[in-house]
Amino acid sequence: MPIPTASMGFVGSVRFNGGTLGQEIAVRAYSCNISAKQSIEVPDVVDGRIDNTLYQLGPRTVDGDCEFPLVHEGVNLGLTKSCNPEATCANNLANKLWRIASARDQVGRLTNQFNVDVRYTDNTAFRYPNCIINSMRISVTNAEPVRVSFNVIGGANTSDSVREPLSYDRDPTFLSPARIITWNDFRINVFIDEAGIVVPGSYIRKFEVNLNNNADRFYTLNGRLGPQDITARKRTVDGSLSLMGFSAKQFHDFIYNNQQRYTSQSKIAFGYTLGSSVIPYWATALWGVIFEIEQVAISNDIVETMIPFKALGDCENAYEAISLGACDKSVDISPGVSGAAAFGGETSPGYFTPFSS
Repeated sequence: MPIPTASMGFVGSVRFNGGTLGQEIAVRAYSCNISAKQSIEVPDVVDGRIDNTLYQLGPRTVDGDCEFPLVHEGVNLGLTKSCNPEATCANNLANKLWRIASARDQVGRLTNQFNVDVRYTDNTAFRYPNCIINSMRISVTNAEPVRVSFNVIGGANTSDSVREPLSYDRDPTFLSPARIITWNDFRINVFIDEAGIVVPGSYIRKFEVNLNNNADRFYTLNGRLGPQDITARKRTVDGSLSLMGFSAKQFHDFIYNNQQRYTSQSKIAFGYTLGSSVIPYWATALWGVIFEIEQVAISNDIVETMIPFKALGDCENAYEAISLGACDKSVDISPGVSGAAAFGGETSPGYFTPFSS
């Protein structure tokens, strides 16, 4: 065996490519633990012995999390360009990532399946084929960068191999130097349309939204340890807002009296721009938002109220809870006024309508 040497993680890389993506997306990760896994279980049987004598193999699975800063850059810059500063409406990173996590086909399956290439050290790299984004989180805190994190699952393959050796690497295609999107670039408004209340970003210290596809692995008697298929279940969308104290008193009173209403016309529009520009490069909307009563605790520090929320299918947005996302769309006007199409429309425009002819 060779003499062991220290392997440094800075030589690593994380890339999404292949499948239905049609381009390579390289992310500059804070952390990434995507890997192949297999559990070994020891069944509890009576065998007359002090120690266990049986074990069984679990499935081979692929999953893990990847967190990275949101960067204003374009993807799919072409094979001949390794440094291109242009981030257009179609190819900016935020737009691509949101669509990969949310777009579904006519029967509700995620439309984007891809390979994940992870280089761990200078001599160890793997490709994880046929992956999907199980969940995605966008979060921003005052005085900090906008963060994006993914939970990826994979392993559905025609062979029994859930990972493949990656013997080559490619030159990077991302922009450098590039600017991270920070809290001052983030734009958000909460619209309580039924009460005429607007809570702007100046009241909000922290925002987080979670899109969970609740994907699952499905196994058959196919002679393999890997799953036959991986597909999304019913989607859940939730998150939270942290406000400065009780400064938005009308908003807090509105939430406290949830029992007085039988539906919700509340929406959240958010996106990002650069600096003082008014119109975001990318924006999307949450529909049918239901807010929970605030959570609050006091200390000698600033008082914040944390308000959890859930977004539900809204009949104003084709019974979906989120929009597909759009560019050059102001978040200062309620999506209920500007219309669902203004924020990219529904994530599954071809989804079938039950009981239709």
